[in-house]
Amino acid sequence: MIVLIAKSVVAEKNQAAFLQLAKKMVEETRKEPGCIFYDLVRDTNEAEVFYFVEKYVDQAAVDAHTGSDYFKTYVPQLQPLRKDSHLSRCEIVSFE
Repeated sequence: MIVLIAKSVVAEKNQAAFLQLAKKMVEETRKEPGCIFYDLVRDTNEAEVFYFVEKYVDQAAVDAHTGSDYFKTYVPQLQPLRKDSHLSRCEIVSFE
């Protein structure tokens, strides 16, 4: 499994437009067969910080996601709304 955490810092004046596009991303990504979890969360301590929290079955599922038509449409529209962004690729820590 692959976990991605995509941080977006969005000025208040851009948040309505950002959230409108983010909603479309969430709706479309959740339909992907390789997507286990995909949601947008807001940091409760920093009102300008949002995270896309994503979990996929494998790299092929990530590639399908980033290669999708809607990803190629919405992500370029999200970018100018952000003050900053960062993608973290994570691995699940197993205690077994």
